[in-house]
Amino acid sequence: MHREITASATLTDCLIDAFNREGISYCHWKSNIDLAQATAGMTDLDLLVDRKSLPQALAILSQLGFKAAVARWGANPPSVRHYYGFDPHTKHLIHVHLFSRVLTGESYVKSHLFPFEEMLLENVVYSGRIPVTSKPAELVLFTLRMFIKYGSLSDLVSLRRKSESVRIETRWLQAGGDLSEALSLLQDYCPVIDERLFVACVETLAGDSPLLTRMRLARQVRRRLKVYAKYTFFARLLAYGQLLWAEARRRLGTKRQNKVLPAGGAVIAFVGADATGKSTLVAETGRWLGDTFTVNVIHTGKPPSSWVTAPVNMALAVMRRLTSSQRRDHLKGQKTFSSDSHLAQPTFKGLSSLPYALRAVVLAWDRRQLILKNRRRAAEGEIIVCDRYPSRITGAMDSPCLVEEPLKTGSVAAMYNRLARLEQQLYRQIPPPDIVLRLRVSLETALQRNRERNQQDKEVYLAARHRRSQEWQMPGARNVYEIDTEQTLEETLCKVKEAIWASL
Repeated sequence: MHREITASATLTDCLIDAFNREGISYCHWKSNIDLAQATAGMTDLDLLVDRKSLPQALAILSQLGFKAAVARWGANPPSVRHYYGFDPHTKHLIHVHLFSRVLTGESYVKSHLFPFEEMLLENVVYSGRIPVTSKPAELVLFTLRMFIKYGSLSDLVSLRRKSESVRIETRWLQAGGDLSEALSLLQDYCPVIDERLFVACVETLAGDSPLLTRMRLARQVRRRLKVYAKYTFFARLLAYGQLLWAEARRRLGTKRQNKVLPAGGAVIAFVGADATGKSTLVAETGRWLGDTFTVNVIHTGKPPSSWVTAPVNMALAVMRRLTSSQRRDHLKGQKTFSSDSHLAQPTFKGLSSLPYALRAVVLAWDRRQLILKNRRRAAEGEIIVCDRYPSRITGAMDSPCLVEEPLKTGSVAAMYNRLARLEQQLYRQIPPPDIVLRLRVSLETALQRNRERNQQDKEVYLAARHRRSQEWQMPGARNVYEIDTEQTLEETLCKVKEAIWASL
């Protein structure tokens, strides 16, 4: 694999080296003024690839661990692709914005398809090892793009804020190129724009011309570029309508981003003892993936009440605190913690056991409902990050806790046993997560971290929870990774990201 040949390089270096070595016909075709930021992974890497080289380019991206992403709601133009790869050197996702056609124009809808592939790919210079479009060729494209945007009401607000950056980029393109060469390319590849109009547009972008002047020129430019327009008037209105609907759905769903993986969503579970860093790693993972993809973070250890269980939870509020204390006292009473400690569950003690059993069933119901709801979201492409996850082992953390008492008789015992069977049934209905991060830390470290917390757990109770957490097991869970959290947060987070990205 190409990644293994240059293991010490960044992911972007590996990609560029592989493209060059395999003779891919490509270039970085726009915003070359910010190329350093793009190669550092701070902005998109905008690559135009010749159609003949596209199959090889896609194979290289796959070999390097890049994954395709699409918009969950809204347009996904066939000639524009998004690929993301995790770079362990920078700890960031690298975004390759891959084009096989020059589809550009307005910011929110790709409004114009230009026949510029040959112009851009054959007029290149090298910035280090990366072929970039020459400044005269980029000036042609940049000028046309800007005046398409100045003719779009949806772009005018953002353009007013970017007038200085537009002026800087225009002057940068002028400084490194020959305007006569740009005019020659314009005549060959876009003859519908005459030289006089083009020069006026360039001077306007490079100067301090008022917005009304730019809008007037934009009307002329767009009228002449109509032959390259992707949409008719009504089709453009429909495209914006679909865009607004997609944005409304995204905002109503309180999702920050709109990208999903064609391979589908996933349920990622962080499991492990207290003080292993679950909450911190869950939050960091949610932020990392949420910067690009549609992500939802849930806590299955503390599920919200459903409409079915809310009245019961309210009625048991006081008893819940009492039974919680009783359970801690029960665990503290254990002098040793063997590998069979999960069997030492609260036993049936008559009528007083029913509230605890009812609470266990209600909790199982809420956990199941929360997980099934988010499994459906994962089926739609979302990535679900879970703080804790139930297992099938009775007595393990966030798992079944009731054990039937077949030798006990009477109506109270029968009710208790029914509740125990119902609890087991509810947990059996919970499907396994797609990716499991089993966090491990020594008991000594866990106790030390507990002492440093604002809210400390009693150490005997923590020791019991620590032992029981090692027993997490769920049939059907395939991608299970053991993560040692004794190391620094940065090192641990890097391993977590690598494991998740390998399995998505």
